[in-house]
Amino acid sequence: RQETVICRKAGEAQLLFSMEGTGSVTIEGYDYVLPAGSGMYLNGRTGCRIRPRGDWAMSWITFGTGAAGCADMLFLGRDWCTFDLRHRKDHVRVLREIYDAVTLNAVYGASRASALLYGLLVELNAGVTRKNVPQNPAMESIIAYIDTNYTRDITLEQLCTAAGGLSEQYLCRLFKQTTGMRPMEYMLRRRISAARTYLEKTDMPISEVALRSGFHNTSYFYRNFRKFVGLSPLAYRQSVHGDE
Repeated sequence: RQETVICRKAGEAQLLFSMEGTGSVTIEGYDYVLPAGSGMYLNGRTGCRIRPRGDWAMSWITFGTGAAGCADMLFLGRDWCTFDLRHRKDHVRVLREIYDAVTLNAVYGASRASALLYGLLVELNAGVTRKNVPQNPAMESIIAYIDTNYTRDITLEQLCTAAGGLSEQYLCRLFKQTTGMRPMEYMLRRRISAARTYLEKTDMPISEVALRSGFHNTSYFYRNFRKFVGLSPLAYRQSVHGDE
């Protein structure tokens, strides 16, 4: 059960999940109400006041540098954002699996928890960004082109053509303003997401995972996978399947 907490700065990125009842988080003078089935991401650099509105049950996850960097990327550098979990019937199960992974398995527990947390962050991010990114026909064309062709080598010139003939300078500025990242950063994240799915759902060799995800250099794939996920591709696969 949650009591009032004042955080000048959390220090670590964290997720708040409202399980029962209602509470609120005050940031920069604004109150964000968290009814049951909702949650909030805080990047650790933001001061806040967390207080219940009556009897409030809340789950609270903090995570370290690797996952925090991943969350910062996924949530496009936001200091905080709220999300609705009422359509997700399994979020309690995922939280329990994260807790069990950390407490019950001393060898692979942290890696397993990291994989589960990364998957949860990806799903939360999908809802947040889709809701908050402004609608723009040119942007929709660019993102659709990347999502369809991310396994190929894509140039800025091709993206400009897909967007209806924009200049490279304007395209990069528009993409940055809309998503918080450059086009090639978005494409890299899209490839990492595809690789993660292959690692979770197939037993194909890592080199083939890299190729099918759009990475034609295995070393480059390993380096960026570890950068974004916090684990090597093999360690991620083992953590997902609970291999010991």
